[in-house]
Amino acid sequence: MSDDAARPVVDPDESSPGEPSRRPDAILAVDIGATRFRAALVDPRGALIDRTSVLVPIADGPQSLYTTLIGIIDEMLGVADRRDVRVRGVGVACAGPVERDVEAVSPLGLSWRDFPLRSRLSEFTGLPVYGDLDARGLALAEGWLGAAQGHANFCSITISATVGGGVVLDNELLIGQSGAGGQVGHVIVEPGGRRCACGAQGCLEAEASGLAIEAITGRPHSEPTYAIMQRTGRQVGRAAAAVCNVLDLALVVVGGTIAVDFAATFFHSAQVGLDEHAQLPYSRGARITPSRLSETGPLLAAGALGWRGVRRSIRTPTRTAPTSGAVVVDGQPPMAR
Repeated sequence: MSDDAARPVVDPDESSPGEPSRRPDAILAVDIGATRFRAALVDPRGALIDRTSVLVPIADGPQSLYTTLIGIIDEMLGVADRRDVRVRGVGVACAGPVERDVEAVSPLGLSWRDFPLRSRLSEFTGLPVYGDLDARGLALAEGWLGAAQGHANFCSITISATVGGGVVLDNELLIGQSGAGGQVGHVIVEPGGRRCACGAQGCLEAEASGLAIEAITGRPHSEPTYAIMQRTGRQVGRAAAAVCNVLDLALVVVGGTIAVDFAATFFHSAQVGLDEHAQLPYSRGARITPSRLSETGPLLAAGALGWRGVRRSIRTPTRTAPTSGAVVVDGQPPMAR
Protein backbone atom coordinates (compact mmCIF):
# COMPACT_ATOMS: atom_id res chain seq x y z
CA MET A 1 0.00 0.00 0.00
CA SER A 2 1.25 3.46 -0.85
CA ASP A 3 2.80 5.23 2.12
CA ASP A 4 1.74 8.53 0.58
CA ALA A 5 -1.89 7.39 0.40
CA ALA A 6 -2.00 6.57 4.09
CA ARG A 7 -0.07 9.59 5.42
CA PRO A 8 -2.06 12.37 7.15
CA VAL A 9 -2.16 15.78 5.50
CA VAL A 10 -1.42 17.35 8.88
CA ASP A 11 -0.03 15.42 11.82
CA PRO A 12 -2.81 15.16 14.44
CA ASP A 13 -0.46 16.28 17.22
CA GLU A 14 1.01 19.21 15.29
CA SER A 15 0.33 22.63 16.83
CA SER A 16 2.22 25.85 17.38
CA PRO A 17 3.40 26.83 20.89
CA GLY A 18 0.77 28.84 22.73
CA GLU A 19 -2.02 27.94 20.26
CA PRO A 20 -5.22 26.42 21.62
CA SER A 21 -5.95 22.79 20.81
CA ARG A 22 -7.41 22.33 17.35
CA ARG A 23 -11.13 21.53 17.10
CA PRO A 24 -11.81 17.93 16.08
CA ASP A 25 -12.68 17.42 12.42
CA ALA A 26 -15.51 15.30 11.05
CA ILE A 27 -17.39 14.46 7.90
CA LEU A 28 -21.16 14.73 7.93
CA ALA A 29 -21.93 11.26 6.53
CA VAL A 30 -25.30 10.71 4.86
CA ASP A 31 -26.64 7.33 3.76
CA ILE A 32 -29.68 7.30 1.48
CA GLY A 33 -31.36 3.92 1.35
CA ALA A 34 -34.70 2.76 0.05
CA THR A 35 -36.25 2.37 3.50
CA ARG A 36 -34.14 4.52 5.84
CA PHE A 37 -32.07 7.71 5.81
CA ARG A 38 -29.04 7.84 8.12
CA ALA A 39 -26.65 10.61 9.13
CA ALA A 40 -23.57 10.68 11.34
CA LEU A 41 -20.45 12.62 12.22
CA VAL A 42 -17.46 10.49 11.21
CA ASP A 43 -13.99 11.44 12.42
CA PRO A 44 -10.77 10.90 10.40
CA ARG A 45 -10.21 7.48 11.94
CA GLY A 46 -13.70 6.20 11.21
CA ALA A 47 -15.21 6.65 14.67
CA LEU A 48 -18.86 7.70 14.74
CA ILE A 49 -19.10 10.73 17.02
CA ASP A 50 -22.88 10.65 16.87
CA ARG A 51 -25.53 9.32 14.51
CA THR A 52 -29.23 9.33 13.81
CA SER A 53 -31.70 7.81 11.35
CA VAL A 54 -35.27 8.03 10.18
CA LEU A 55 -37.59 5.66 8.34
CA VAL A 56 -38.30 6.83 4.81
CA PRO A 57 -41.92 7.82 4.14
CA ILE A 58 -42.02 5.89 0.87
CA ALA A 59 -45.32 7.33 -0.34
CA ASP A 60 -44.09 10.91 0.03
CA GLY A 61 -43.20 13.12 -2.91
CA PRO A 62 -39.71 14.42 -3.77
CA GLN A 63 -39.85 17.59 -1.66
CA SER A 64 -41.25 15.79 1.37
CA LEU A 65 -38.44 13.22 1.15
CA TYR A 66 -35.89 16.01 0.99
CA THR A 67 -37.45 17.69 4.03
CA THR A 68 -37.12 14.42 5.94
CA LEU A 69 -33.47 14.14 4.89
CA ILE A 70 -32.44 17.66 5.87
CA GLY A 71 -34.14 17.14 9.21
CA ILE A 72 -31.55 14.54 10.28
CA ILE A 73 -28.74 16.51 8.61
CA ASP A 74 -29.70 19.59 10.59
CA GLU A 75 -29.76 17.46 13.74
CA MET A 76 -26.16 16.34 13.15
CA LEU A 77 -25.03 19.89 12.38
CA GLY A 78 -26.52 20.88 15.72
CA VAL A 79 -24.57 18.13 17.44
CA ALA A 80 -21.40 19.35 15.76
CA ASP A 81 -22.00 22.87 17.07
CA ARG A 82 -22.64 21.70 20.61
CA ARG A 83 -19.56 19.48 20.65
CA ASP A 84 -17.38 22.06 18.91
CA VAL A 85 -16.70 19.71 16.00
CA ARG A 86 -15.58 21.26 12.71
CA VAL A 87 -17.48 19.68 9.81
CA ARG A 88 -15.22 19.61 6.74
CA GLY A 89 -17.74 18.41 4.20
CA VAL A 90 -20.67 16.14 3.46
CA GLY A 91 -20.15 12.56 2.30
CA VAL A 92 -23.11 10.88 0.62
CA ALA A 93 -23.61 7.17 -0.09
CA CYS A 94 -26.77 6.82 -2.16
CA ALA A 95 -28.75 3.90 -3.53
CA GLY A 96 -28.75 3.90 -7.32
CA PRO A 97 -29.10 4.90 -9.98
CA VAL A 98 -26.93 7.98 -9.40
CA GLU A 99 -25.03 10.32 -11.66
CA ARG A 100 -21.39 11.14 -11.04
CA ASP A 101 -20.81 12.94 -7.71
CA VAL A 102 -24.55 12.55 -6.91
CA GLU A 103 -25.33 15.49 -9.15
CA ALA A 104 -28.66 13.76 -9.80
CA VAL A 105 -30.06 10.67 -8.07
CA SER A 106 -33.00 8.33 -8.73
CA PRO A 107 -32.90 5.71 -5.94
CA LEU A 108 -35.08 2.71 -6.61
CA GLY A 109 -38.11 2.66 -4.35
CA LEU A 110 -38.13 6.42 -3.75
CA SER A 111 -39.97 9.18 -5.62
CA TRP A 112 -36.80 11.06 -6.55
CA ARG A 113 -36.12 11.07 -10.29
CA ASP A 114 -33.00 12.96 -11.36
CA PHE A 115 -33.18 14.80 -8.06
CA PRO A 116 -30.34 17.41 -7.85
CA LEU A 117 -29.04 16.10 -4.53
CA ARG A 118 -25.55 17.55 -4.56
CA SER A 119 -26.60 21.13 -5.24
CA ARG A 120 -29.46 20.97 -2.76
CA LEU A 121 -27.27 19.65 0.06
CA SER A 122 -24.50 22.12 -0.73
CA GLU A 123 -27.00 24.97 -0.64
CA PHE A 124 -28.48 23.80 2.67
CA THR A 125 -25.24 23.08 4.53
CA GLY A 126 -22.86 25.58 2.91
CA LEU A 127 -20.34 22.71 2.70
CA PRO A 128 -18.72 20.83 -0.16
CA VAL A 129 -20.57 17.61 -0.98
CA TYR A 130 -18.78 14.42 -2.07
CA GLY A 131 -20.92 11.46 -3.02
CA ASP A 132 -21.22 8.24 -4.97
CA LEU A 133 -23.19 5.05 -5.30
CA ASP A 134 -23.52 3.34 -1.92
CA ALA A 135 -21.89 0.11 -3.13
CA ARG A 136 -18.76 1.94 -4.28
CA GLY A 137 -18.64 3.79 -0.99
CA LEU A 138 -18.72 0.42 0.77
CA ALA A 139 -15.70 -0.68 -1.26
CA LEU A 140 -13.82 2.36 0.03
CA ALA A 141 -14.92 1.60 3.58
CA GLU A 142 -13.81 -2.04 3.32
CA GLY A 143 -10.33 -0.88 2.36
CA TRP A 144 -10.31 1.74 5.11
CA LEU A 145 -11.67 -0.17 8.09
CA GLY A 146 -13.04 -3.49 6.86
CA ALA A 147 -12.00 -6.84 5.47
CA ALA A 148 -9.80 -5.37 2.71
CA GLN A 149 -7.47 -3.35 4.95
CA GLY A 150 -3.95 -3.56 3.60
CA HIS A 151 -5.06 -4.63 0.11
CA ALA A 152 -4.43 -2.36 -2.87
CA ASN A 153 -6.59 -4.44 -5.23
CA PHE A 154 -9.95 -6.01 -4.41
CA CYS A 155 -13.64 -6.19 -5.26
CA SER A 156 -16.56 -5.57 -2.91
CA ILE A 157 -19.98 -7.10 -3.62
CA THR A 158 -23.18 -6.34 -1.74
CA ILE A 159 -26.00 -8.89 -1.98
CA SER A 160 -29.24 -7.44 -0.63
CA ALA A 161 -32.58 -6.68 -2.26
CA THR A 162 -30.42 -5.71 -5.24
CA VAL A 163 -26.77 -6.38 -6.08
CA GLY A 164 -24.10 -3.69 -5.88
CA GLY A 165 -20.36 -3.66 -6.28
CA GLY A 166 -17.19 -1.63 -6.21
CA VAL A 167 -13.65 -2.32 -7.42
CA VAL A 168 -10.40 -0.89 -6.07
CA LEU A 169 -7.34 -1.10 -8.34
CA ASP A 170 -3.93 0.11 -7.17
CA ASN A 171 -5.57 1.89 -4.22
CA GLU A 172 -7.96 3.77 -6.51
CA LEU A 173 -11.72 3.32 -6.68
CA LEU A 174 -12.71 2.31 -10.21
CA ILE A 175 -15.14 4.94 -11.53
CA GLY A 176 -15.32 4.32 -15.28
CA GLN A 177 -16.10 6.61 -18.18
CA SER A 178 -19.66 7.41 -17.14
CA GLY A 179 -19.16 6.99 -13.39
CA ALA A 180 -20.77 3.53 -13.24
CA GLY A 181 -17.66 1.37 -12.78
CA GLY A 182 -17.89 -1.75 -10.66
CA GLN A 183 -21.43 -2.87 -11.54
CA VAL A 184 -20.79 -6.52 -10.67
CA GLY A 185 -24.54 -7.17 -10.62
CA HIS A 186 -24.51 -7.25 -14.41
CA VAL A 187 -21.93 -9.99 -14.81
CA ILE A 188 -23.64 -12.91 -16.60
CA VAL A 189 -23.69 -15.94 -14.30
CA GLU A 190 -26.48 -17.98 -15.92
CA PRO A 191 -26.43 -17.79 -19.74
CA GLY A 192 -29.99 -17.74 -21.02
CA GLY A 193 -31.24 -17.24 -17.47
CA ARG A 194 -33.79 -14.86 -16.01
CA ARG A 195 -34.36 -11.52 -17.73
CA CYS A 196 -32.66 -8.64 -15.93
CA ALA A 197 -34.02 -5.11 -15.76
CA CYS A 198 -31.02 -4.07 -17.88
CA GLY A 199 -32.36 -6.20 -20.75
CA ALA A 200 -29.81 -9.02 -20.61
CA GLN A 201 -30.45 -12.55 -19.37
CA GLY A 202 -28.71 -14.28 -16.49
CA CYS A 203 -27.16 -11.28 -14.74
CA LEU A 204 -26.14 -11.79 -11.11
CA GLU A 205 -28.76 -9.17 -10.23
CA ALA A 206 -31.46 -11.29 -11.88
CA GLU A 207 -30.32 -14.55 -10.29
CA ALA A 208 -29.04 -13.79 -6.78
CA SER A 209 -30.57 -10.56 -5.48
CA GLY A 210 -33.21 -10.63 -2.77
CA LEU A 211 -35.87 -9.62 -5.29
CA ALA A 212 -34.75 -12.38 -7.67
CA ILE A 213 -34.78 -15.01 -4.93
CA GLU A 214 -38.35 -14.08 -4.01
CA ALA A 215 -39.40 -14.26 -7.67
CA ILE A 216 -37.70 -17.64 -8.13
CA THR A 217 -38.97 -19.27 -4.94
CA GLY A 218 -42.27 -17.49 -4.36
CA ARG A 219 -41.32 -16.92 -0.74
CA PRO A 220 -39.50 -14.19 1.22
CA HIS A 221 -35.73 -14.28 0.91
CA SER A 222 -35.65 -14.44 4.70
CA GLU A 223 -37.05 -17.99 4.43
CA PRO A 224 -34.54 -19.68 2.09
CA THR A 225 -34.16 -23.38 1.47
CA TYR A 226 -30.73 -24.96 1.78
CA ALA A 227 -30.66 -25.38 -2.01
CA ILE A 228 -31.34 -21.67 -2.56
CA MET A 229 -28.55 -20.65 -0.18
CA GLN A 230 -26.17 -22.92 -2.09
CA ARG A 231 -27.35 -21.71 -5.49
CA THR A 232 -27.06 -18.04 -4.53
CA GLY A 233 -23.55 -18.59 -3.21
CA ARG A 234 -22.45 -20.37 -6.38
CA GLN A 235 -23.80 -17.56 -8.56
CA VAL A 236 -21.89 -14.98 -6.54
CA GLY A 237 -18.76 -17.13 -6.78
CA ARG A 238 -19.08 -17.22 -10.58
CA ALA A 239 -19.39 -13.44 -10.76
CA ALA A 240 -16.43 -13.04 -8.41
CA ALA A 241 -14.35 -15.36 -10.59
CA ALA A 242 -15.15 -13.33 -13.71
CA VAL A 243 -14.01 -10.13 -12.01
CA CYS A 244 -10.84 -11.76 -10.61
CA ASN A 245 -9.98 -13.22 -14.03
CA VAL A 246 -10.42 -9.91 -15.82
CA LEU A 247 -8.82 -7.60 -13.25
CA ASP A 248 -6.19 -9.84 -11.64
CA LEU A 249 -7.69 -9.74 -8.16
CA ALA A 250 -7.07 -12.07 -5.23
CA LEU A 251 -9.72 -10.81 -2.78
CA VAL A 252 -13.48 -10.36 -2.99
CA VAL A 253 -15.34 -8.98 0.04
CA VAL A 254 -19.03 -9.88 0.18
CA GLY A 255 -21.66 -8.29 2.41
CA GLY A 256 -25.33 -7.35 2.43
CA THR A 257 -28.40 -8.80 4.09
CA ILE A 258 -28.59 -11.89 1.87
CA ALA A 259 -24.96 -12.83 2.46
CA VAL A 260 -25.29 -12.25 6.21
CA ASP A 261 -28.57 -14.17 6.53
CA PHE A 262 -27.42 -17.12 4.39
CA ALA A 263 -24.19 -17.24 6.41
CA ALA A 264 -21.75 -20.17 6.20
CA THR A 265 -23.71 -22.14 3.59
CA PHE A 266 -23.64 -19.15 1.26
CA PHE A 267 -19.97 -18.35 1.77
CA HIS A 268 -18.83 -21.96 1.34
CA SER A 269 -20.76 -22.26 -1.92
CA ALA A 270 -19.45 -18.89 -3.11
CA GLN A 271 -15.86 -19.99 -2.53
CA VAL A 272 -16.53 -23.25 -4.38
CA GLY A 273 -17.95 -21.28 -7.31
CA LEU A 274 -14.96 -18.96 -7.30
CA ASP A 275 -12.48 -21.86 -7.20
CA GLU A 276 -14.22 -23.64 -10.08
CA HIS A 277 -14.12 -20.63 -12.40
CA ALA A 278 -10.89 -18.83 -11.38
CA GLN A 279 -8.33 -21.17 -12.92
CA LEU A 280 -5.79 -18.76 -14.38
CA PRO A 281 -2.36 -18.74 -12.76
CA TYR A 282 -2.93 -15.29 -11.24
CA SER A 283 -6.55 -15.82 -10.17
CA ARG A 284 -6.24 -19.35 -8.81
CA GLY A 285 -6.33 -19.11 -5.04
CA ALA A 286 -8.47 -15.94 -4.95
CA ARG A 287 -10.71 -15.90 -1.91
CA ILE A 288 -14.08 -14.60 -0.82
CA THR A 289 -14.38 -13.16 2.67
CA PRO A 290 -17.31 -11.66 4.60
CA SER A 291 -17.56 -7.92 5.15
CA ARG A 292 -16.45 -6.68 8.57
CA LEU A 293 -18.37 -3.40 8.51
CA SER A 294 -21.56 -4.66 10.18
CA GLU A 295 -24.54 -2.32 10.46
CA THR A 296 -22.38 0.81 10.48
CA GLY A 297 -21.16 0.04 6.96
CA PRO A 298 -23.42 2.49 5.08
CA LEU A 299 -22.37 5.42 7.29
CA LEU A 300 -18.69 4.46 7.05
CA ALA A 301 -19.15 4.30 3.28
CA ALA A 302 -20.45 7.87 3.27
CA GLY A 303 -17.67 8.92 5.63
CA ALA A 304 -15.04 7.32 3.40
CA LEU A 305 -16.39 9.17 0.36
CA GLY A 306 -16.35 12.43 2.30
CA TRP A 307 -12.79 12.08 3.58
CA ARG A 308 -11.59 11.10 0.11
CA GLY A 309 -13.18 14.26 -1.26
CA VAL A 310 -11.64 16.44 1.43
CA ARG A 311 -8.17 15.11 0.76
CA ARG A 312 -8.52 15.62 -2.96
CA SER A 313 -9.79 19.16 -2.45
CA ILE A 314 -6.70 19.97 -0.38
CA ARG A 315 -4.36 18.66 -3.08
CA THR A 316 -6.33 20.36 -5.87
CA PRO A 317 -8.24 23.27 -4.32
CA THR A 318 -11.54 24.30 -5.90
CA ARG A 319 -13.96 27.10 -5.20
CA THR A 320 -16.21 24.73 -3.23
CA ALA A 321 -13.45 23.27 -1.09
CA PRO A 322 -12.47 24.64 2.34
CA THR A 323 -9.44 26.91 1.93
CA SER A 324 -8.39 27.62 5.50
CA GLY A 325 -7.65 25.63 8.61
CA ALA A 326 -5.63 22.46 8.96
CA VAL A 327 -7.48 19.24 8.21
CA VAL A 328 -6.44 16.09 9.98
CA VAL A 329 -7.02 13.03 7.86
CA ASP A 330 -4.84 10.49 9.61
CA GLY A 331 -6.33 7.04 9.21
CA GLN A 332 -8.57 8.01 6.31
CA PRO A 333 -9.34 5.60 3.46
CA PRO A 334 -5.95 4.48 2.05
CA MET A 335 -7.15 4.75 -1.52
CA ALA A 336 -8.27 8.35 -1.06
CA ARG A 337 -5.74 9.83 -3.44
